[in-house]
Amino acid sequence: MDALPADVRQELVMVAAAVDGHAVTTHRFRSPSPPAPLAAALRERWRIQGLAVVESRSGDWTVLSVRGPDAMRTVQFRPTAAGTEGLASSWVRAASNDPAAGDGAAQAGTRLVRWLPSDARVLRQVSHRDPGRDAATLVAVVPGAPQEAASRLRRQAAASGFADDPTFGGPAGRAAWFRGGPHAAGQALAFRRGGEELVATVAAHEHGTAVVLHWGVPR
Repeated sequence: MDALPADVRQELVMVAAAVDGHAVTTHRFRSPSPPAPLAAALRERWRIQGLAVVESRSGDWTVLSVRGPDAMRTVQFRPTAAGTEGLASSWVRAASNDPAAGDGAAQAGTRLVRWLPSDARVLRQVSHRDPGRDAATLVAVVPGAPQEAASRLRRQAAASGFADDPTFGGPAGRAAWFRGGPHAAGQALAFRRGGEELVATVAAHEHGTAVVLHWGVPR
């Protein structure tokens, strides 16, 4: 993020992730300076740009946010023994012709919605291009019990050419909830199609079953 001082070391976490109609880019950063000078530099930079700064605190974290004509920007940071660490994010409303809307992760997210029943309630869709990896996550609530949701996901996975991934889970795979025994309140599933990986969890929810699908592929 260009508002951060020059001595701040930034690391890209995700670029142009599609989150609820916005393209979100996030950097992790570290600085040898303590938080106070960093906050002062941000306030001054944004003041010069004519932007009103909204500031809040949560525990050790300080959060500074501004809304500009093109994006909303948020910087959250806390003190460390070596100076300051934090995350800087920019939220830009995604245009319908944004190239990111057509990438593999976004397409995968759209396909995952079709795996759910028509009366599912989608709570969150996120697609992003991490360094070396495309990924998509879908969170939804569906009617019925976890076992019904798991059976539907297995059928959809098989119809799409995915096979069960026997390597998934390791020692945790021996847990009853993980396998989805007859009395389990949920279970985890994993599928693979070539280099694509798909992990799903289903868990009992007061309105039915909560479903989380996470798809990823190296690039």
